Amino acid sequence: MGAKEFYTAIDMLDTYNRIMNIPHEKPIGENVRISTRELGRYRSYIYREKMLKREILELTQSRMRIEKMAKQEGLLPEAIARGEFKRGRSKMIDLWLELSKVCLKRRNLEMQLDQIQSPFIRKVVLHRYFTDDSQRLHSWAQTAQELELPMTGVELRKTVVRALEFGEM
Repeated sequence: MGAKEFYTAIDMLDTYNRIMNIPHEKPIGENVRISTRELGRYRSYIYREKMLKREILELTQSRMRIEKMAKQEGLLPEAIARGEFKRGRSKMIDLWLELSKVCLKRRNLEMQLDQIQSPFIRKVVLHRYFTDDSQRLHSWAQTAQELELPMTGVELRKTVVRALEFGEM
């Protein structure tokens, strides 16, 4: 990776960090509808973010290795700038863009969790969707059992979905 690409990647990282630190305000007086289907994607966003970071790291390492070999063998910069090496630069930009999109989606879901005012609904949603993101999503019956709630999974699902979908939080 040349100096120009290196500083471009650093600038992209700075831009990404600035975007992630922008505070978002909650809508005032507006019934916010939250989809349980979208909340269920939280774990996939976490996994996708992890995989994208790994892929960016591997691509960066391979580019550094190629540049080091090119310096040792005395290859011309024009020879390096052709083919797969040149395409890797745009692939890196695409990966950073995709990573920022996934992080934004994950962050939006976390902000939606903050908008839930009912302590009961918040507790259920937090336990079901946001805790222990390395495991599969539990069934509603398992969630009711783990939280020791005196209701069946079907009743719990109806209660939570009604509260989230119709803004009864």
